[in-house]
Amino acid sequence: MHGLNTLDLNLLKIFDAVHQERSVSVAADRLNMTQPAVSNALNRLRQTLGDQLFVRTRNGMEPTLLAQMIAGPVQQGLKGIETSILQGLSFVPADSTRAFTILATDVGEETYIAALMKVLEVEAPHIELNVFEAPLDEYESLLEFGYADFAIGRLEISDRFRREHMASCRYSVLLCAAHAERLGVTEGSIIPFDVYLALRHVNVLTRATPAHRHPVDVALQQNGCRRRIALTLPHASVLSEILLGTTLIATVPDPAVAPIRARAGLVRARLPFEPETLEVLLIWHRRQQMDKGHSWMREKILSLSMVSWNVKDVGKDS
Repeated sequence: MHGLNTLDLNLLKIFDAVHQERSVSVAADRLNMTQPAVSNALNRLRQTLGDQLFVRTRNGMEPTLLAQMIAGPVQQGLKGIETSILQGLSFVPADSTRAFTILATDVGEETYIAALMKVLEVEAPHIELNVFEAPLDEYESLLEFGYADFAIGRLEISDRFRREHMASCRYSVLLCAAHAERLGVTEGSIIPFDVYLALRHVNVLTRATPAHRHPVDVALQQNGCRRRIALTLPHASVLSEILLGTTLIATVPDPAVAPIRARAGLVRARLPFEPETLEVLLIWHRRQQMDKGHSWMREKILSLSMVSWNVKDVGKDS
């Protein structure tokens, strides 16, 4: 057997045709080739694999044991290549069964993924969506090696990746309505700076946000101040249960305000200082730029920018 590194993959297509048709002449017609060309190709493959592959009998070309062993994997491999090429050349959302994976925090899930699923249910009901969270320093490798198709969030990333701006948002304070009334903090008002520092905070620190880089804490540190952290959580989705009936407060990105308030009686207040604006980006690898399915999904995600925000919640800060 010669080295498989020199194997001409076109020979596998000819092998598959002969195996299915059990005839060199019929395989040649199917492949739009001459019979001598198919016979020559088959001989080359025999030399490479060191096996006769097919034996001529009264019932046609009967496969050897090796040919029987490799026939299934060869056919599956050829079909996989064909499917991948067709997916890259064309994309029909209503018929597609592709799977896409998105890196996102729970805020991204509530802000964009929920709305995206409603779109997919109508336009691409057979597409599978996988969403997971990962540390910020793993984003590049996950995108690089194809474990994720997209990333949604606030991050710096190398030029190997494409990015598109999705939204700019600020931060708001959430606290229990009863506690806000005792403090004299009303809906949409600016919480006094000394009150903000005196209260105990629930700190939402996702795996994608290093503690020393949280915009709220960075802004406070510049003024020589810091929050009194009582609890640190990886997700914002449980804040409604935690804040209600307590004296705790939480500072969250504006997109998270509406989903959290929908589940509890909370008051939203404005910060007494200006942290860095949260810039939400959609990021993907450059190699996927021309992929029709990937391009379609990008357009759908980008069209969701701000779509699930509560207009009343963001309007007071604009």
